[in-house]
Amino acid sequence: MSNTNSNTVPDNLKKLEALYERLERDPNLEKAFLEDKTKFLKDHGFSEAEVNKLINDLQKSRNDALASVLKDHEAQLK
Repeated sequence: MSNTNSNTVPDNLKKLEALYERLERDPNLEKAFLEDKTKFLKDHGFSEAEVNKLINDLQKSRNDALASVLKDHEAQLK
Protein backbone atom coordinates (compact mmCIF):
# COMPACT_ATOMS: atom_id res chain seq x y z
CA MET A 1 0.00 0.00 0.00
CA SER A 2 1.13 3.49 -0.59
CA ASN A 3 1.53 6.09 2.09
CA THR A 4 -1.86 7.42 3.21
CA ASN A 5 -0.97 10.47 5.30
CA SER A 6 -3.58 12.74 3.71
CA ASN A 7 -6.18 14.28 6.01
CA THR A 8 -8.87 12.99 3.64
CA VAL A 9 -7.99 9.34 4.27
CA PRO A 10 -10.29 7.57 6.72
CA ASP A 11 -8.66 6.62 10.04
CA ASN A 12 -9.54 2.96 9.59
CA LEU A 13 -7.66 2.92 6.28
CA LYS A 14 -4.62 4.48 7.99
CA LYS A 15 -4.83 1.78 10.69
CA LEU A 16 -5.12 -0.92 8.03
CA GLU A 17 -2.08 0.44 6.24
CA ALA A 18 -0.08 0.42 9.47
CA LEU A 19 -1.15 -3.16 10.14
CA TYR A 20 -0.10 -4.31 6.67
CA GLU A 21 3.25 -2.54 7.04
CA ARG A 22 3.83 -4.44 10.29
CA LEU A 23 2.66 -7.62 8.57
CA GLU A 24 5.33 -7.21 5.88
CA ARG A 25 8.09 -7.07 8.51
CA ASP A 26 6.94 -9.54 11.18
CA PRO A 27 7.11 -13.22 10.24
CA ASN A 28 4.77 -14.17 13.11
CA LEU A 29 2.12 -11.75 11.88
CA GLU A 30 2.56 -12.99 8.34
CA LYS A 31 2.15 -16.59 9.49
CA ALA A 32 -1.04 -15.73 11.40
CA PHE A 33 -2.40 -13.88 8.36
CA LEU A 34 -1.64 -16.75 5.99
CA GLU A 35 -3.17 -19.32 8.34
CA ASP A 36 -6.49 -17.50 8.78
CA LYS A 37 -6.99 -14.08 7.20
CA THR A 38 -10.47 -13.59 8.68
CA LYS A 39 -9.32 -14.37 12.24
CA PHE A 40 -6.19 -12.25 11.80
CA LEU A 41 -8.22 -9.24 10.72
CA LYS A 42 -10.75 -9.76 13.51
CA ASP A 43 -7.97 -10.04 16.10
CA HIS A 44 -6.67 -6.67 14.89
CA GLY A 45 -10.03 -4.90 14.95
CA PHE A 46 -11.19 -5.33 11.35
CA SER A 47 -13.77 -7.41 9.56
CA GLU A 48 -12.88 -8.96 6.23
CA ALA A 49 -15.86 -7.22 4.60
CA GLU A 50 -14.68 -3.84 5.94
CA VAL A 51 -11.15 -4.41 4.62
CA ASN A 52 -12.45 -5.47 1.22
CA LYS A 53 -14.62 -2.33 1.06
CA LEU A 54 -11.72 -0.08 2.08
CA ILE A 55 -9.47 -1.57 -0.58
CA ASN A 56 -12.16 -1.48 -3.27
CA ASP A 57 -13.00 2.14 -2.45
CA LEU A 58 -9.31 3.07 -2.60
CA GLN A 59 -8.88 1.35 -5.96
CA LYS A 60 -11.99 3.04 -7.35
CA SER A 61 -10.79 6.44 -6.15
CA ARG A 62 -7.36 5.93 -7.75
CA ASN A 63 -8.90 4.64 -10.99
CA ASP A 64 -11.22 7.67 -11.12
CA ALA A 65 -8.26 10.00 -10.59
CA LEU A 66 -6.26 8.26 -13.31
CA ALA A 67 -9.22 8.36 -15.70
CA SER A 68 -9.55 12.09 -15.09
CA VAL A 69 -5.86 12.68 -15.81
CA LEU A 70 -6.02 10.59 -18.96
CA LYS A 71 -9.12 12.45 -20.13
CA ASP A 72 -7.36 15.79 -19.59
CA HIS A 73 -4.30 14.61 -21.51
CA GLU A 74 -6.46 13.30 -24.33
CA ALA A 75 -8.19 16.67 -24.61
CA GLN A 76 -4.79 18.40 -24.79
CA LEU A 77 -3.65 16.09 -27.58
CA LYS A 78 -6.60 16.94 -29.83
